[in-house]
Amino acid sequence: MNVVLRKIEARELELFRREMKNSFQQSAFERFNSQDAAPIPPENEVDEAFADERYDVFIIDADGIPAGGTIIKKEGKGKYSLDLLFVFKEFINKKIGTAVWQIIEKHYPDAEIWETCTPYFDRRNIHFYVNKCGFKITEFYCEYHREEHDLTEEFKDVNSSGFFRFEKVMKQ
Repeated sequence: MNVVLRKIEARELELFRREMKNSFQQSAFERFNSQDAAPIPPENEVDEAFADERYDVFIIDADGIPAGGTIIKKEGKGKYSLDLLFVFKEFINKKIGTAVWQIIEKHYPDAEIWETCTPYFDRRNIHFYVNKCGFKITEFYCEYHREEHDLTEEFKDVNSSGFFRFEKVMKQ
C-alpha cells in the first residue's frame, strides 16, 4: 500500500473533523460502551490548527484514498508535538499508522524531540506509540498528578480520568 501525507485543503476540513470524531469516539465506545464522548480534540481546534502557521495539518492517503489525518505543531528549537494522528476505521490494522510515523520522521529531519499524549484507556494508541514508534512514557496525568504547563482544553477534561504523555528523543 502506498501511503503519503499531503497538506490538507480547506474543502477537506469537514471530512477531517468527521473522521477524527469517528476515530476517537470508537476508542471511547470500545472502553466505555458510550458514543457520547466529546471529540478529542474539539472540532474547533482543527480549524485553529489549519489557520496557524505553527501547525502542519495533513491528510493521510493510502493508494490515493483519504485514510486518516495528522496535526503536527512546531514547538521550536527541534521540538515538535504530534497533536493528532488518526486512521479511518476501515484502514486500521493495515500498518498505515506505522508508515505515517516513518514519513513524519523523514519529513522533519531537524526534530530532536517529539511529544504526544493519549488517554489512559486507549490501549491501541499506547501500543502504537511505545511499541511501533519508539516513544517512551514520561508522565501519567491524573487526579494525583496535574499538568503544570499549558494544556489544550480537551486534555484538561481528560486529566480528571488520566492520560499518558510520551516523548521520543531522536538520534542526531
